[in-house]
Amino acid sequence: MLLAVAAAFAFDPVLETFSEGVVDWTNFRLVVHASSSGATGAMNNVESAEGDARAQLEPRIERLARAVRIDRERSAGALLDVADAVSDRLERSLTYWEVYEARYLSTGGVELDAALSLQRWLRPAMVTMATTRERPPVLGGASGLLVDARHLEVECALSPEFMDTTGSHLYGIADMTLHAASQRQPVVYVQDPADPVAARRAGLTPVLLRPERVQSGTDLVFGVEAAAALKALGDTSEVLRNGTVVVVVSP
Repeated sequence: MLLAVAAAFAFDPVLETFSEGVVDWTNFRLVVHASSSGATGAMNNVESAEGDARAQLEPRIERLARAVRIDRERSAGALLDVADAVSDRLERSLTYWEVYEARYLSTGGVELDAALSLQRWLRPAMVTMATTRERPPVLGGASGLLVDARHLEVECALSPEFMDTTGSHLYGIADMTLHAASQRQPVVYVQDPADPVAARRAGLTPVLLRPERVQSGTDLVFGVEAAAALKALGDTSEVLRNGTVVVVVSP
């Protein structure tokens, strides 16, 4: 099933595999599979078999959701374990998963594939992390940022940090506006810059930058020239405030 997830796309998405399923970092969703244990072949047991498979999905989605990497220090489980209003909303919205494919086998068994939109689930947390105020739009400038990190071993995360070689901050979720964070994650990961997902996020005239190295698994460090270009991008366009950022990673 998990291989079929990638095969369904003209461009393979960036998938992180866990025992419970996969995190699809390109389409920003969790994908989980379950199958019923029954194999009677009796039609009147199909409903029972489907219920058996469906009962497996919810705990698997919750376990996989807790493993989603937020940043270099935290997984989503840390957000769920904090006793606050955001945690309560995340707990409730874990139920927003949907079955997108069901297969009814000749044996009477049932297989279900389900997905949870991470944008929808993590939105309450993302809007609390975004701190940049709205301002009149900057006209013109680049349409987005395309970061080519295929030469590096990058661990995908909801909120990576971009920095220069001195450790000074260049970009992260805090640089987005609240509205932007309610609509999209800070970066989208693809394997190929020609992926339509990249074009939709970064637009037709993106700035192309190449980081020097990875720090702490998730964060990208840019050299002097690239860091200067990234700083200028924040002043001359809406790219960072809107989060129209794509990171290209190796398979």
